[in-house]
Amino acid sequence: MKKFFATLATALIMSTSVFAAQAEIVLPTVDNGGNLTVMQALSQRKSSRNFVDKNLTVNRLSKILWAANGVNRPNGKRVNPAALSVYSVEVYAVTSEGIYLYDATNHKLKLIAEGDFRSTTTTGQDFVTKAAVNLVYVETPDAWSSARKIPPRDAQLANANIAVGAMVQSVALAAQTENLGNCVRGSINRDEFKRVAKLSDAKTILLAQSVGFVE
Repeated sequence: MKKFFATLATALIMSTSVFAAQAEIVLPTVDNGGNLTVMQALSQRKSSRNFVDKNLTVNRLSKILWAANGVNRPNGKRVNPAALSVYSVEVYAVTSEGIYLYDATNHKLKLIAEGDFRSTTTTGQDFVTKAAVNLVYVETPDAWSSARKIPPRDAQLANANIAVGAMVQSVALAAQTENLGNCVRGSINRDEFKRVAKLSDAKTILLAQSVGFVE
């Protein structure tokens, strides 16, 4: 009986739309089933700005983050393309509870800063502060140290931008399968976000993407 109630409590936590800021959040395994085909999701893909200030369930957040940068093969390769197999783009998830870094290898979130910092991911777009999660895509040059041949810095950034293009589209399609809106944005308060997310000067903020429920 105790085991039954423990299982029930876990299920309720996973289905709730609110979770407190924790130092680490292990995300549930992604269910790759869905009612939409890729072509249907593409036909319905659009940018949304009429967000409702409502948190995502942990299951929905798990799916969005996996679509952005998740591991999809036993050898550790991910859903997005990567030149020389170097995954140089990190994904930060900014919710009403805090700023988290997505650990793709272990499919979990690591708390960077507690509090609502959604406004730092924009330079004044009001809808951003209502989106359930704002993903911030950050290029980190340290990742290139593992490459068999390290390309020049301009090529590193070019490859990162190609990867981000694929990542935001994957998120847009995943959002569509969950009846969520999304909006890709270049307007970011980069200096402020670097400060609150504790980013080193070497890192480059590339894009942001708002995801959440819409009216």
